[in-house]
Amino acid sequence: MRLKGKVAAVTGGARGIGEAYSTGLAAEGAHVVIADIDPKAGERVAQRINQSGGEAIFVRTDVSLKEDAEKMVAETVKTYKRIDILVNNAGILFIAPVEETTEEMWDKLLAVNVKGLFFCSQAATNEMKKQKSGKIINISSIAAIGGQASLCAYSSTKGAVLPITRVFALELVDYNIQVNAILPGTTDTGMAEEAMKDPEWTRQVTESIPMKRLGRTTDLMGALLYFASSDSDYCTGQTLIVDGGYSMI
Repeated sequence: MRLKGKVAAVTGGARGIGEAYSTGLAAEGAHVVIADIDPKAGERVAQRINQSGGEAIFVRTDVSLKEDAEKMVAETVKTYKRIDILVNNAGILFIAPVEETTEEMWDKLLAVNVKGLFFCSQAATNEMKKQKSGKIINISSIAAIGGQASLCAYSSTKGAVLPITRVFALELVDYNIQVNAILPGTTDTGMAEEAMKDPEWTRQVTESIPMKRLGRTTDLMGALLYFASSDSDYCTGQTLIVDGGYSMI
């Protein structure tokens, strides 16, 4: 087990890709804190991990609230005495053309996708500095590096994750804390689940991907475990694109 004895917190860890991250980290021996706004889903994932021989707790967390971010980290340290890995996965998506994007959409996207990531990282690093070690893994998107119609606000927030990753990495390098980002392509779960009910949408998207299929949660675990484990001790401030080749064409 690559993460035996490590303590990992996963925001948005109760559903979709976040659920896969939570169970995948637990399978590698990590104690997992599932930070999510959905108590029912969060408790279900924690129970499943515990029943399978792992160890997990659920902490209700609205990452858009700085107070919640700090409480989540405090609860993690209270329960497990430390925090070794933070996966900033929580995110939301609004699809709207530029002229139909409202101020409310902008504010909500920024609050969850950017502010939430920043303050969860800030709270975690306060503890990681004491330990002189830690891993922060920010989940961005290929939307951060390419233009897609009706995703201006979402893409902007995911783009903001990249400089945040680099600046945190630079400021924390003397504390042996590595900060990196994963940029997933379209996956067959989470935010894409509703859209996948339309076979024409699925066909159009898969045809644009060189590997001719949507990503799966299992496709992302290698990148996550690399950044979460000692394998990446000499890697910081970097981004890893996992998109079936979509961004290269």
